[in-house]
Amino acid sequence: MAEIGIEDKEQYVETIRELRAMISSGRYAGCPCPKSRCEWHGQCFECVMVHRYHQEHVPCCMQPMLRKKIAELAGVAEMVAEPKPLRPEEYYDYLQEACPRSGNCDHG
Repeated sequence: MAEIGIEDKEQYVETIRELRAMISSGRYAGCPCPKSRCEWHGQCFECVMVHRYHQEHVPCCMQPMLRKKIAELAGVAEMVAEPKPLRPEEYYDYLQEACPRSGNCDHG
């Protein structure tokens, strides 16, 4: 195993200090997801769990970062990446009728 130099350790400590300051500032505390009616909006830990469970796509808050990187890669391959449309609002209305969060859901 390669030895880690003191510069690398100091850089790591500095990175953690910056991250702690950013977290303390609350600058990124708000949920940036455009799906404001989602049951897990603002509940980042639960949202990530749901996405890990389904393994279909990443949460909306992470998509801009990935889109930028994918667009760069697609450009190299002379391709275009297009975003998927958001879920229609009527889905959230139907969810509230069929299975409200505070009540029982009909499963059939």
